[in-house]
Amino acid sequence: MEQYHALLKEILTNGEVQFDPRTEEYTLGVQGWQYRFDLREMFPLVTTRVINPRLAIEELFWKLRGERNIKSLSERNVRYWNQNAFQKHLERKGLKEKLPKHSKEWEDAFREYDSHVSSDPGFAEKEGDLGPVYGYQWRHWRNSKGEEVDQLEDLLKGIRTKPGSRYHTLNAYNPGELKGMAIGPCPFWHQFTVYGKNLDLHMVQRSCDIFLGVPYNDAQDAVLLSLIAKETGLQPRRFTHTFINTHAYLGVPPRSEFWLDSKNVEEFQSQMRAARQRVQYPEIKEWYLKEAPPENNRDEGKDHIPDILTQLSKEPQSHPKVELANIPLSEAINMRAEEVVTITGYKPHKWKTKARMAA
Repeated sequence: MEQYHALLKEILTNGEVQFDPRTEEYTLGVQGWQYRFDLREMFPLVTTRVINPRLAIEELFWKLRGERNIKSLSERNVRYWNQNAFQKHLERKGLKEKLPKHSKEWEDAFREYDSHVSSDPGFAEKEGDLGPVYGYQWRHWRNSKGEEVDQLEDLLKGIRTKPGSRYHTLNAYNPGELKGMAIGPCPFWHQFTVYGKNLDLHMVQRSCDIFLGVPYNDAQDAVLLSLIAKETGLQPRRFTHTFINTHAYLGVPPRSEFWLDSKNVEEFQSQMRAARQRVQYPEIKEWYLKEAPPENNRDEGKDHIPDILTQLSKEPQSHPKVELANIPLSEAINMRAEEVVTITGYKPHKWKTKARMAA
């Protein structure tokens, strides 16, 4: 938790403002960071706000099955891919320009789409395709001959037969199929290393939503390391997370206009540099909400800064532990998360966040 909070502070204190053309939102970000966890000592689940590990694990199983449609995720009440699937749906229907992001028309159409996905499996099967994303690349990468490569099978075989190899990887970033994806892979490179009876994982993440995304990325890949270690008879040890473009969302106008004035940015970051105690972050939040333009009702929660400041004000709690059922990986990934993974001792701070994921 201390490492995660240090990164939150770094972004708010030294981050630079950037406009993201895909989400059409502004961000405050830094380039490059790294931290490491030892799974023998702790499971990296954020405790200064509530994280639902079931969602991360269900998404992990979905990746490991090599799927590219949101249907099975929706059936298990995992919905944070739905907006990306909707945007891909608009592209297929030629409606992308008619329904611009952050418009009332887009929001209304998405609610209708989301309702259909949740209630009609046939509709989800037909209109929920995301393209060749993430796990599809793990299980169905095509080589130069057009043959499918199952990276997961190759990974497991390699760890078992050539443990000292430096080729134990899962790569989701396929430039040849990138344009067909609803969104390019954020965590895109996973490299496993065997030292004796220990298995380590180093994950590299291209784009890092520090408030909503990263806590789930950390929990998910800690479980991934644990699963691969169990399957190959090894001890899960160190999980290293390397960040590239790492950012906090600032929302859209009028709220984001605050960040386009360099004097505002300088004053905000001056207050962040001066903060030495957790009690000071709610004071910075109060000042920020007073000085910044209000968010439109439709766009409420697209600015993550207020909730990041709330999170920084909370004292980290003791870390939980993870236990895995004794089930082969090929079977486990087709089961429900709670049947395979048990999290114990998780006692996070409970408070309501309004933050929304960027589509």
